[in-house]
Amino acid sequence: MEYYLKYLEVSDENEILIRIVTILFGILVLVIIRNWYNLYRKRSFRKKNSLLKEQLKASQLAVSNFNEQLRKAESLERKLIKKNNETFQLEQQIEDYKQKFYSFLSEKEKEIAKHKEAINHQRTAYERFVNYKNVEANNTRLGAHFIKNVISQIYVEMEETDNSYKSFLGINYKMGGNKNKVPPIKALKNIFKLLDYNVSALNKENTSLEEELEHITMFLDLIKYLKPNTNIQFDNSLKQEQKENIKIKPTLFFPFVENALKHGSLNNTDSFISIVLKENQNKQLSYCLVNSAEQRLDYETKIVESSNFGLNALQQLLTAYYPNSTLEHKTLPNNQYLSELTLSLN
Repeated sequence: MEYYLKYLEVSDENEILIRIVTILFGILVLVIIRNWYNLYRKRSFRKKNSLLKEQLKASQLAVSNFNEQLRKAESLERKLIKKNNETFQLEQQIEDYKQKFYSFLSEKEKEIAKHKEAINHQRTAYERFVNYKNVEANNTRLGAHFIKNVISQIYVEMEETDNSYKSFLGINYKMGGNKNKVPPIKALKNIFKLLDYNVSALNKENTSLEEELEHITMFLDLIKYLKPNTNIQFDNSLKQEQKENIKIKPTLFFPFVENALKHGSLNNTDSFISIVLKENQNKQLSYCLVNSAEQRLDYETKIVESSNFGLNALQQLLTAYYPNSTLEHKTLPNNQYLSELTLSLN
């Protein structure tokens, strides 16, 4: 029994040992299979690793080539940027040169325009100067008819004076007296002075009012010499200082007197010339001449569209040198004629 029990124990131990050996064998088989699998996988990984290394080398080579190309591209890009900058600078310089050129051209065009304008102004000024001188020449004159009449009257007076002297027993004596207030010699001197004043007026810009009035008085004396029936009045309310300081164009007042002599009626006993010279409320010089005129059928006051050369020339002179002045000439009632100049000296 004990033997059998020992046998059973041994049998159990053998069975346990067999199981253990079986398990160990199974484990060994598994380990061997695992090692084979690992060896297979390792070989497979080695192949893949070789392929990957080759691919990596190829990729590195490609990357190296790419980097080289990239460096070349970057270098080209930098060169391109530099060229673009240079191109931009050149374009900017060209634009600046264009602006400078256009600015210079514009300045030259302005200078040319200014020169043209200056030339036009000079031409206009010269034409105006010539026109003014023509106007002055037209205004600065004594009528040839008036000079002829004065000289003819002087000749007649001298001839009458010469004929009035008689001789008796070698003694010369004079018959009769002078009919005129102004002696012929004085009249001759006055007309010479007036002619000299007219000629010198062409070369004078202006003269004093006092000198003008002095020659107007000579002119009136000659009219009185030619027309002894004419009553001449000259009312001058200006101060001596004004007459000395006021400057006007020479012979400015002559056309009024000449017009009165040429177109007025100065042969009758009631004929007259009345002149008023004063300063008006606007500080303007007022010169008004009223003279007796031919009888009219109508006695209405009318402004005359004058065809008189002297007054027209005077109007041109006023337009040229005294633009704010006015000239008025018209027929008045009672056979009178008015010529009035309002002269603005500013």
